[in-house]
Parts: sequence; structure tokens; C-alpha cells
Amino acid sequence: MSIPANALSDEECLHYAALDPAAAAELTRRFTAQSIDPSAEREELREDIRQLESRIDDSDDELNNLRDGVGEACTWIKRAMDPDDRELSLNELLQKALDCLE
Repeated sequence: MSIPANALSDEECLHYAALDPAAAAELTRRFTAQSIDPSAEREELREDIRQLESRIDDSDDELNNLRDGVGEACTWIKRAMDPDDRELSLNELLQKALDCLE
């Protein structure tokens, strides 16, 4: 059973063209009829790339913040484990560690 190529969206047509001869023919027809604008598709892909790069930057920032918090929490936990370092109570030191992780 063949894909009803004329019913495919432009995106689906681009995807299925390599898999189905009818989709490839429909894609060719759309290109020649100029119903698909390759430059518009390219610009949409560029925008998708920009959004993904922005998400990566946001994720990197979040990861760095998490690392900083974990490092600070480790410092508080180490202080809590050191019997000679008791400026604060054990509960206060552990609470500070928890605050860093939240």
C-alpha cells in the first residue's frame, strides 16, 4: 500500500521522499510548482537550531548552578563531620547543606 503522497504535509513529504517513490514524485512536483519554499524551510530550521542552542545554554547554566550548590553542600557536610569545627550545631550545618541542594 502506497502513501497518499498528495495528502502529506510538506514536512512529511520531505521525510517520506527517500522511502516512497510517490512521496518523492510529490516532493518534486511541489518544488517545481514552487509550493515549497526551500529558503523558508531553511530559515525555520535555523530558528529551530537557535532555539536548541538557547536551551543548551540554559541547561549549561543550570548545570553549573547545580554543581556549585553540590560543592557548597559538600563543604557544609564536611564541616558537620569534623568534630573540631562546631561553630554551628550539627543540625544547622546539615540544614545549610540541604539549603544548597534545594
